[in-house]
Amino acid sequence: MLGYAARAVPWTRVALAAALVVVLIELVRRDPWALWPLEGTAVGVLVGAAAWCFDEQAAAVVDVAPRGLAWRTTARLPAVVLLVAVWVAVVLHARSVLFEHELAILLQGLVAVLAGTAWATWRRSGGEAMPGLLAATVAVPVVTGWALVRPFERGLPVFPYALGGEYGDWRTSTIGWTAAGALALIALGITLADARWWRGSVIVMGARCLLRRAT
Repeated sequence: MLGYAARAVPWTRVALAAALVVVLIELVRRDPWALWPLEGTAVGVLVGAAAWCFDEQAAAVVDVAPRGLAWRTTARLPAVVLLVAVWVAVVLHARSVLFEHELAILLQGLVAVLAGTAWATWRRSGGEAMPGLLAATVAVPVVTGWALVRPFERGLPVFPYALGGEYGDWRTSTIGWTAAGALALIALGITLADARWWRGSVIVMGARCLLRRAT
């Protein structure tokens, strides 16, 4: 399994993404009042980097091999663990300037990694070879823009700023991130169980069971 991970994971890209996260949070640590949107950029980088971990250049061969999606996903988890470790380390290092909300910021990064993993695994289950490329291309600019502009900040505070108030509600934000993480975890579990819910197979199977019992 480790041998597969060493060959299959794009370690160079993942390492560069991890280094970029370190640089971004270090910039925030040096001037949190002016550079706070870079925290959102770091979260977007985590989404893309986590999805990169599951890109498969040899998808045409691997997808028909005996090893299933769950095995291949598990084998690539060391790269995901690396991203999580880097995020925890940089947030704890910068905790003194994070407006006393380091736990909420830790949660944002962890959910970002989980979301990237769930997205890439779902797309891989459908045969897409390189879902991480699309995820990174979309997530980084979108999340950066959201962190910079902060639209709907009163009703949907994704990246609150400073101590909150008119700059966003940290409690509501944490609830939202927790819900997003739970949904991503459920989606990942369904994908790894190969439950094709988007095709309605679960409903069909349930209906068949009910019909059999009725007859």
